[in-house]
Amino acid sequence: MTTINCFPVESKNRPTVILNALSVGVLTSISLTLIALAGAPLVLAQTPVMPKPDRNGDYFGNEALIQGTVPRPYSAGSLWQVVVPGGVDCHSGVGLDYGITRQFKRGELLQADLGRGGADEVLRNAKDRNGKPWMRVRSASGENYNCYVRANNASIQPYQGKGKI
Repeated sequence: MTTINCFPVESKNRPTVILNALSVGVLTSISLTLIALAGAPLVLAQTPVMPKPDRNGDYFGNEALIQGTVPRPYSAGSLWQVVVPGGVDCHSGVGLDYGITRQFKRGELLQADLGRGGADEVLRNAKDRNGKPWMRVRSASGENYNCYVRANNASIQPYQGKGKI
């Protein structure tokens, strides 16, 4: 069973509604901006929400507030920052069983690699055989690395716009 509660709020002179959906004991908040023109149909535009890791620090989704850049026909992904002091290893496949192809230093920005996009599945991180999430990454400017980092807040966190891109 899913319960949805709507809460109108004022946001930069635009009508905005906060939806809280309670589904199977999991609370999800989504902020939607309502955009309406006289005589035009109502359009809902989703405002990104800062992702929260689960209780183990894992990020199963790769959407965040700030997007990287990428040449067409690819889809830009969210930016993530390496936070572990020793850096992060990037593996050729999903899990520790795959070889390390490169390493990223603390503070380095990574972009979730969505490929060409087009489906919601690209916004979910791949899972290893133990169910742990791994994010396929590329550079903030779109250079293809073709490797995966562990999607955990001890290693990477959503980029919040502090520092250089």
